Amino acid sequence: MKKTLKLQTRLTIFVCIVVLIALCITFFTISVQTADRVKEEERTTALRTAKLVAETPSVARALQTRKGLKELRDYTLDVQHTTGTEFVVVMDMNSIRLTHPDANKIGKKFTGGDEQPAMHGHIKTSTSAGTLGKSMRAFVPIYGKDKKQVGVVSVGISLNKIQDVVSHSLRPLYFIICVSIFVGVIGAVIVARTVKNIMYGLEPYEIATLLEERSAMLESTKEGILAVDARGKIKLANAEAKRLFIKMGIPTNPVDQDVNDILPKSRLKQVIETKKPLQDRDIRINGLELVFNEVPIHLKGQTVGAIATFRDKTEVKHLAEQLSGVKMYANALRAQSHEFMNKLHVILGLVQLKEYDDLGTYIKDIAIQQKTETSEIISDVKSPVLAGFLLGKQSYIREQGADLDIQLGSLIPNAADPAVIHELITIIGNLLNNALDAVAQMPKKNITCSMRFQDRQLDIEITDTGAGMSAADQARIFEQGYSTKGTNRGFGLYFTQQATENLKGHMIVTSEKNEGTTFSLRIPYEPKEENDD
Repeated sequence: MKKTLKLQTRLTIFVCIVVLIALCITFFTISVQTADRVKEEERTTALRTAKLVAETPSVARALQTRKGLKELRDYTLDVQHTTGTEFVVVMDMNSIRLTHPDANKIGKKFTGGDEQPAMHGHIKTSTSAGTLGKSMRAFVPIYGKDKKQVGVVSVGISLNKIQDVVSHSLRPLYFIICVSIFVGVIGAVIVARTVKNIMYGLEPYEIATLLEERSAMLESTKEGILAVDARGKIKLANAEAKRLFIKMGIPTNPVDQDVNDILPKSRLKQVIETKKPLQDRDIRINGLELVFNEVPIHLKGQTVGAIATFRDKTEVKHLAEQLSGVKMYANALRAQSHEFMNKLHVILGLVQLKEYDDLGTYIKDIAIQQKTETSEIISDVKSPVLAGFLLGKQSYIREQGADLDIQLGSLIPNAADPAVIHELITIIGNLLNNALDAVAQMPKKNITCSMRFQDRQLDIEITDTGAGMSAADQARIFEQGYSTKGTNRGFGLYFTQQATENLKGHMIVTSEKNEGTTFSLRIPYEPKEENDD
């Protein structure tokens, strides 16, 4: 794998380069502006000096009369020293110098040729090389009393001097630039470390890998996952969530939509406000039953959103029903096994005591009882699964010290749909378990299960001699998790209600204190044709 620089190093280098480029641009801009400003100031100084000399009466008089030239030269030297210019030269209309810092140049023609516009009455500045080197020059015409031009004065400032002034003006800037670079490097390191800490010390490729893994996990899970921000806007929906949305008739992309617009029965906003999770809620949306879990998202002590996980309840219920059915079958088989072993122990004891007459009577009574209990169920309940379940349940309840009386008012045909039998086992099994719990502490422990089939309707009635229920309990017994028997209870009657609704049946509860409880059900029941395999 190709080795790359760490994120912190790259950020430090990048920020340093940005700071350096910014400082270079700033330095260049300030340098140019400073140079222009200095040149403009020096040009103004040269022009003012030239105008001062040109407007001095003695200068024009000396040019006209050619008298007082020594005084004129002394005067220009004084002006030169006072203003700090390089030279102040007065020349006549033939460009012959009358004054010059170098006495040897006096009487000679002015060099450079840029004085000609001034000879025609124009004020002019220029940059040119003369006997004293390259300089910036200002030319101003000199007029006599009669307003006639008699000469030109030229004031020059050396370009080297201008450059020295510029360099001197920029010296503080050099110090500022150095300090700025130092501060920029420190700031770059701090920014790089801060970004690194914000990213939990991870490199970009590590973050990309985590993102890919997270996306893969979210998309592969069999539960719908929905994440919303603090305002209730949907920020994430995995593939399963979108599939369930389509199944609910919501084809739109939920991302960036208000969660209450997409799922009116969702309580994610309530979870965000209360900061309390809601677990295992059952909701129905457009005919689809879902099991919802909604929890808030906390980050650094703040609630920044919420996540909902949900699943098609049909799948959950099928699994629960399968587990419930298996448990009921296992309990029934265990009860039959225990009852059979108890009878074998009695028979063995009678054999060892050689009480053969009592043994014969006991076996005869068992045979008669077994024939009486099983023959009616086997002959009238045509579903082997349901018949076996009822017999097993009867043995189990007897083992618990109670009595189960199974009354069949008619022939119970086998169901055309095997799933109906499994739903019936869930319903009857949970109601019998509930009845057994109700009579557990009662002196009279009788349970009656009546079944009757007529006009494609199956009527089931289960009665117990328990303590009964109050009106308040009757109003809540079908709520998931509600129970008067302790914690981790309250699921049997809830599943019974759901199974009854799945079969499009209805159930009535009749109960009074100290009078027992009766569950009456009527369920549509399509019988299996006799010629069906």
